[in-house]
Amino acid sequence: MTIWGFLIKFPGALWNVAGLFVLLILFWEFGVTWLRRLSRRMRYGKPLKPDERATADAYHGAEWTGPYFAEISKIELTWAPFVQWQQRPFHGTYITIDERKLRTTPGENSAGKDAIRVYCFGASTMFGVGAREDWTIPAILQRRLTEAEHRVSVTNCSQLGYNSSQELIELQQLLKQGDVPQIAVFYDGIAEIISAEWSGRAGAMLSEEVRRAEFNLLRANRRRDLVLAALVAAMPRTLRRLREWTGLSLRGPVPSTAGVTLRDEEIPALARAVVDVYAANVRMARALAIGYGFKAFFFWQPVITTKRIKSPDEQRWESSMLADIAARRRLFAAVLDEYRRHPDLKGAPDTADLSATFDDQAEPVYIDIAHLSEAGNVVIAEAMLPTIEAAVAAAKNRKATV
Repeated sequence: MTIWGFLIKFPGALWNVAGLFVLLILFWEFGVTWLRRLSRRMRYGKPLKPDERATADAYHGAEWTGPYFAEISKIELTWAPFVQWQQRPFHGTYITIDERKLRTTPGENSAGKDAIRVYCFGASTMFGVGAREDWTIPAILQRRLTEAEHRVSVTNCSQLGYNSSQELIELQQLLKQGDVPQIAVFYDGIAEIISAEWSGRAGAMLSEEVRRAEFNLLRANRRRDLVLAALVAAMPRTLRRLREWTGLSLRGPVPSTAGVTLRDEEIPALARAVVDVYAANVRMARALAIGYGFKAFFFWQPVITTKRIKSPDEQRWESSMLADIAARRRLFAAVLDEYRRHPDLKGAPDTADLSATFDDQAEPVYIDIAHLSEAGNVVIAEAMLPTIEAAVAAAKNRKATV
């Protein structure tokens, strides 16, 4: 073959090799996904693998859990000012998020305009991940208070993934609009600890590093980052293998979600900072309650690490998402210790420590590291009930004397 013949054929041969390489990448990225979805559809009757939580020991084989978790996987978030995100409206069989972007509480709107308004703030545990509409904590409170002949309207103001700082801002936004409850209930703890565990600092929002990477991504000066982020999103399997083989980052602006490694000497200071941030938010919420004339109550939620008798599933959940379960236990224990002796929280009439609620219970109640079964939600709501019912009765008396 002459040099001219080689030069003429070389581009075509190179194109064939490059084309084959591109086809292999496309199959690796999209063909494998398609085959997996086909396999899952043949095995499970749906393209996605069922959520492991649907078979949690705490459900005792309930049949509704599979469709429930298939439904909850469809919930999406949208950007919101000051708080970063809120849930999008959603209407399903087991979950309804209304136009306020709040999960509905059965009976919330049937007590009339003069009902005592109770607003419940929290993250996914108050939202009721793992529970049907009638079995969220706000729904149970609504039902029990109504059965006690109180005219109440309990609103589930929780948002997936919120920490106490975001809840405080959410409350401020409502108050600025003139939307003032008679009673505000806060249920926190897990989001504070998990975000600190994964970021290494107190007060961080969940997935904050991703939000930071996304900032101004559509501006011209971040065009390169936008292209790299698109490539990372389009070729996750290929880049994951290349990272393994080469040791290179190959992430573009997208941060690793592997979390941080906490050293023993760092845990006490981090735990103290977590509780200091939480206590500061409690103080500010108290000030708002005084200024706007409502009552606020703060409940610290139970944690899986202190439960002494764990089912096989609960043992697995406790160690999920983290390589060092011992470090998790030390951090959780240190945060609880700081909470129990913080001067703004210890013995305060508006705070209650529910963290030990299930410590000695043999029955499984956790469906993952943080969320409870419906039966677990009943126990928590019943623990809250005396405090909230007394506040409702006091609010009724105040209304009667006005």
